[in-house]
Amino acid sequence: MSKKNEMRLVLIFFLVCLCAFIITLRLVKIQLIKGKEITQKALYQRLKLEEITPERGRILDRNGKTLAVSLPTPAVYADPSLIKDPEGTAKALAPILEMKEEELVKLLKSNSQFVWLTRKISVEKRDEINNLNLRGIRIISLPRRFYPEGELAASTIGIAGIDNQGLEGIEVTYERYLAGETGVFSVEKDPAGREIPVGFKEKTLPKDGADIYLTIDSVIQHIAEREIARAVIDSKAKSGVLIAMEPKSGEILALAQYPSFNPNDFAKYSLETRKNKAITESFEPGSTFKVFVAAAAIEEGIVTPETIVYDPAYYRIGNNYIRCSNYWGHGEETFLESLERSCNPIYAKLAAEDMDKNVLYQYIRGFGFGQKTGVDFYGEATGILSSVGNISKLGLANIGFGQGIAVTPLQLVTALSAIANGGYLPKPTLVKSYKANGQTIAKETEPKKQVISTQTAETMRMMLRSVVVNGSGKRADVPGFPVGGKTGTAQVAEKGGYSSDRVVVSFLGFAPVDDPQIVALVAIYDPQTDQNLGGLIAAPVFREFTK
Repeated sequence: MSKKNEMRLVLIFFLVCLCAFIITLRLVKIQLIKGKEITQKALYQRLKLEEITPERGRILDRNGKTLAVSLPTPAVYADPSLIKDPEGTAKALAPILEMKEEELVKLLKSNSQFVWLTRKISVEKRDEINNLNLRGIRIISLPRRFYPEGELAASTIGIAGIDNQGLEGIEVTYERYLAGETGVFSVEKDPAGREIPVGFKEKTLPKDGADIYLTIDSVIQHIAEREIARAVIDSKAKSGVLIAMEPKSGEILALAQYPSFNPNDFAKYSLETRKNKAITESFEPGSTFKVFVAAAAIEEGIVTPETIVYDPAYYRIGNNYIRCSNYWGHGEETFLESLERSCNPIYAKLAAEDMDKNVLYQYIRGFGFGQKTGVDFYGEATGILSSVGNISKLGLANIGFGQGIAVTPLQLVTALSAIANGGYLPKPTLVKSYKANGQTIAKETEPKKQVISTQTAETMRMMLRSVVVNGSGKRADVPGFPVGGKTGTAQVAEKGGYSSDRVVVSFLGFAPVDDPQIVALVAIYDPQTDQNLGGLIAAPVFREFTK
């Protein structure tokens, strides 16, 4: 063999040894260093993960009556790869599913192994489809939200969507409590999708959602809904709200509005109808706001119920006149009588002249206006309150009798609760407790803020009782259950001014006067009667609700 050939053999041998060395290193890396990782990847390729849906928590009233619950509901899907006759299948299904044949054919011909046909059908329709024995058509059960009381407290409870997820109301506000935690079932399958008998299996159980107990009392809620619906219909009004609260705790006992909706079929109703207007919308309160201006003035020692005031029939600021409902005015009267008669000029002057505007604003904000109450409900409105630095004297005068300021019904009820309970502003709440894993956990209460003294609160309760006995609130009184409160008739703001024929009439009150157990607001929007006054339309609703 020549020397040249020997060199070639040596080179080939060297290259072979080098390749063998590299392959050996690679095998060592695969087997020893990355063996566990590669094995895990191979396992994951064969591993199929299936979610285990937790049971959504119920929503109940304060006494344990079920208001929302998830129930198994039939749903229909198709595997188009198994369907040989899409047109015939569509023709059989169309009348049952109430779908067009063309639409079904398109779905049944899709390039997929899974297509939803409907996620919700009745048990009767499920049985009809099963009896057809159609190839490639499957029926499964999915959890769906059901509201056994229908419209009762619908705007408060809210709705859950087709995937059982909260969309509105308490359903979305407490979603993280109600939803629970999804579980996972891991199983090893072969390429054909069959479970490997001795393969890997692991199950992480789901955690079911918590049951939510509301502060709402179903009986009180039913009465509230009945009375507000009757009032709106009788007065040919656009809508109405009735909200009731326990004044010491801030627990909301009823929150009714009309028109309402059925959450079992919520898609038929507009978003406007589904809104919780007592929490998410504001309005100008009118004369009911005089209660809080009066309380501030009494607390500051500016007036007492016996103080003599003078009503000349109007209060003038420049070319602007704020007039009394009595064309000739009331002349000399006590401050108590001015509240009974609801004299606008007295309260306009009180807010614009007699009180320092910073002090007035301190009380307005102290009663919770111009800010959120902090109620546990998504989408709460703040109302409208001009900044103290930018408000004019006329603006202050308007606030004195409830114009130029917008409040929510919830803010009004919460503020009056401070007068009813001795001077402390409660934080309103819709949830009393929740139950998870067999344990009932009460919702923590927050410390109340004192707005006025106990003495001023007592004085105001006496004055508001007098308004019902001697003033515009007579029709709100209940024999044997003395009521205190104030009527309101507020023009609706529109196009930079106020409507001449559209009003919101209201009554804000509490009972019994000596130890108030309930505070409530009745507000009727845009009534169409011969006399659209709070004392004639809203006050009787309060009486019927509380008696």
